[in-house]
Amino acid sequence: MHVINKNALIKDLTSYISDVFPKDVFDNIEVGSVKDSVLIISCKNSSVATLMRFEKQKFIDLLDGNNICKIDDIRVTIIDYD
Repeated sequence: MHVINKNALIKDLTSYISDVFPKDVFDNIEVGSVKDSVLIISCKNSSVATLMRFEKQKFIDLLDGNNICKIDDIRVTIIDYD
């Protein structure tokens, strides 16, 4: 995928996520990338990362209605500000 298209995809997906994810979750994540139907999300704190890991299927289900790209899995990382 071309870099410009990938940036547009991330922007569109972030906009969609802002509409469907709970605000307290969305405010603490950043969409990193999408590759092979896997969404990579960086969390700003460990409690949101834990929530996303334990309720991963709930978030995948929230993304199911998007017409941007297919998401089969979510990988969660924690942003390291050090």
